[in-house]
Amino acid sequence: MSNRMASLSPCNTTCIGNTSSNVTEPEYEDPLLPSPLIVLLSIICLLIITVNGLVIFLIYKKKTLRTLTNMFLTSLALSDLMSGLVGIPLLLNCLVINATNLCVSSVVFIRFAAISSVCHVLLIACDRYIFIVHDMKYDSLVTKRRAIITTIAVWLVSFTAAVIQLSWYIFHGIDFTAFVEITEDLNKQYSVACIVLFFAVPLLLICYIYGCIFYISFKRNESDRQVRSSFQQPSRSLVHKWRGRSVLLITVLIFAGCWLPYFVAMLGDYMESSKRSSMHMPVWVERLLVFLSFIPPLLNPILCTLAKRDFRRALKEVVFGREARYHYEQSIRFQAARERLNVRGNLEYE
Repeated sequence: MSNRMASLSPCNTTCIGNTSSNVTEPEYEDPLLPSPLIVLLSIICLLIITVNGLVIFLIYKKKTLRTLTNMFLTSLALSDLMSGLVGIPLLLNCLVINATNLCVSSVVFIRFAAISSVCHVLLIACDRYIFIVHDMKYDSLVTKRRAIITTIAVWLVSFTAAVIQLSWYIFHGIDFTAFVEITEDLNKQYSVACIVLFFAVPLLLICYIYGCIFYISFKRNESDRQVRSSFQQPSRSLVHKWRGRSVLLITVLIFAGCWLPYFVAMLGDYMESSKRSSMHMPVWVERLLVFLSFIPPLLNPILCTLAKRDFRRALKEVVFGREARYHYEQSIRFQAARERLNVRGNLEYE
């Protein structure tokens, strides 16, 4: 994010140690988030809480949704829910109160939620890859114990990566608002490591995984079309076939479009502060980065969860009442039978 958010020191302390005899009157600085944008961010906060809370509620309500794959989705929804419950309120309080400890907590927590979201999206992509490419071995490869251990590992890695930056300030006994060469060098190295480990590598892996899924889905749909034509059966519409592929493509675009500016801006902030540069990002860019960082928590549950057939059916049952339960359970049994008949190449979003 911007120098007002992503660095450990608040914006009004970045000039410490950079005083000179030529003192000039401080120029008026536009607030990062004026009242209309604060209202808009509050609305986004409520939407994040609503959609992610709905995912968790559906899984709690319907036993048929309590699968290993949906356990990963639940963990992602919980991670994104924390962005709305804790991350945005901390950010707004930091901008209003501008207290060092509060702003440090806001930066660390938002970073924790960002890294956790990235790791969960990668974990879900790996689960889909195993489900489709190694469909016959899925049950033996993805066990309940391994799924729980992997999920816990994602949370631990995210927490450790988010708070490790505080260690060299505490170890060296340096205040968060002070600029010291050793901490600035560590900050730049830390930012580069975050870009590589939590953006570049996950993005490459996700592109490879979804590329394989696209290819397998295309080949199996071609085979399915030939079988249907030989038996003179109507084939699925083109819109129906591309629904799942579009969801995956949008997921990749959101991943790249939202997290790349976040991690790159984090690196740029530390480089600017270490050089005592008076040139910073324009205010409109800083505002855009604020909203971009909260787009994935809002869209992840829609793209990764509510777009799935089992969640859509569960949502319809909850909305329209219990009379749909019989048809819902029958459709779940039929879907499970289809998956066992080696049709896993058809995306679960179709």
